[in-house]
Amino acid sequence: MRSSPDYTVRESARATRVCLKISLAGQLEVVVPRGFDPRRVPALVDRKRAWIDTALRRVDEQRSLFAPNISKALPNEIILQAIGERWNVEYHTLADANRVTLLPQQDARLIVRGAVDNTTLCRTALKIWLSRQAQTHLVPWLDEISAQTGLSYRQARVRGQKTRWGSCSRSRTINLNYKLLFLAAPLVRCVLVHELCHTVHFNHSSSFWTLMAEKEPGYKALDVELRTARRHVPGWAD
Repeated sequence: MRSSPDYTVRESARATRVCLKISLAGQLEVVVPRGFDPRRVPALVDRKRAWIDTALRRVDEQRSLFAPNISKALPNEIILQAIGERWNVEYHTLADANRVTLLPQQDARLIVRGAVDNTTLCRTALKIWLSRQAQTHLVPWLDEISAQTGLSYRQARVRGQKTRWGSCSRSRTINLNYKLLFLAAPLVRCVLVHELCHTVHFNHSSSFWTLMAEKEPGYKALDVELRTARRHVPGWAD
């Protein structure tokens, strides 16, 4: 007899039904509505065991695809497919420095200067730069697609989510992952259209997918590519 999988239970005021979530690390979380009887959870998990096993296998497959990018080594080159940019990265040590400064040059060089032997400081500086690049390029891109599709939003924010390319709140605030910059432009556009469609349908109902097909007719093939697209994200940026 198979043992029950390990899981955590989280009560959510926003949840209207029980939801099972599996992270990229293979951790199962059971999200329940407020007031839900926790004694019902073990039986529910047992009923969903086939789904859980399938989802865990998919997570293992995803992790194997990400394996080449697990390294946290600092880059000598950064390729931002989404906006067609390639940057060379140079590291200059400054004696007695206790911080890192990043200086973009007009010839597509990034000068990382200071305590460059501290990889944590360097990664932080590079990710801050990525976030600024995303704010400069992805948000105007979202505005352009918003105008094209007639789907409006309230505000946009740039973040560094671990498991999502983007999200949209009920207040129509769209969060974009700066790691989108590493993906091909058609994939990024698909994500932006997806989040804009959530400003109308805050779910993945048939109405949502009908709207998605109207605004981005080729979304199904792009969605397939997005399932493995995180392999393009270098380890230092994650």
